[in-house]
Amino acid sequence: RASAIPEKVAMAVPRRSLDGRLFWVLGLVCAMYQIFFVRSAAGQTAQLSVNASPQNTQMIPENMFGIFFEEINHAGAGGLWAELVNNRGFEAGGPNTPSNIDPWLIIGDESNIIVATDRSSCFATNPIALRMEVLCESSGNDVCPPGGVGIYNPGFWGMNIEEAKVYKVSMYIMSSDSMDLTVSLTSSDGLQNLAAYTITADKEDFKEWTKVEFDLQSSERNPNSRLQLTTRTSGIVWFDQVSLMPSETYMRHGYRKDLASMLANLKPKILKFPG
Repeated sequence: RASAIPEKVAMAVPRRSLDGRLFWVLGLVCAMYQIFFVRSAAGQTAQLSVNASPQNTQMIPENMFGIFFEEINHAGAGGLWAELVNNRGFEAGGPNTPSNIDPWLIIGDESNIIVATDRSSCFATNPIALRMEVLCESSGNDVCPPGGVGIYNPGFWGMNIEEAKVYKVSMYIMSSDSMDLTVSLTSSDGLQNLAAYTITADKEDFKEWTKVEFDLQSSERNPNSRLQLTTRTSGIVWFDQVSLMPSETYMRHGYRKDLASMLANLKPKILKFPG
């Protein structure tokens, strides 16, 4: 009841409620509601004592700004995080098989390549891996199409690849067959080659899961690029945790320099997370 508020509390609510003390009033109202709710629900009485004298209050600066971060609508993956590969672990559909590999797409058709997911990954908490079986060869009766067969990832609405910039590639590979795998950055249609690196291995070189790391330096700029893995050598290869990151990130923390710099320049006093 309003009559239960001590006089000193009622008088402490300033008329200048818009000068930053509005939050104090809101907090007082919430506290009163909680107390009266408990009293009515449990049949018990409670006493509230608040010292809201002016000397105990602090003004909220009018220029106190904050930022809010939540991993929705690609705020993190595809946004602040500098990772260019979308669905790098092939687990967009969860830990069950067959999993969703979108937006990965296949280069080739059923006559020369079979792609599926299984639970053979070396990561216990992320068990899904991609299995790529190549049925064609560089010569002979079953010749692969020009450029080979494989898979590609367009990233988040196309990868923005900049001229002369260095990009770090890492992935986990497993295969008992010989390998001649080309990892390249291309235009969205695959016709323009921006950078390429070839992984060559003999049989049994990758019989266990092995992490492979190397750099790609782009020869041109293309804001709508893709990362592709292609081969003209028959055999079975497993992939997991395929990553493409710019070598330069904000303070080397893995954040996009442009976005993180703009957020830092806001000089936020508060950083809020959901929950």
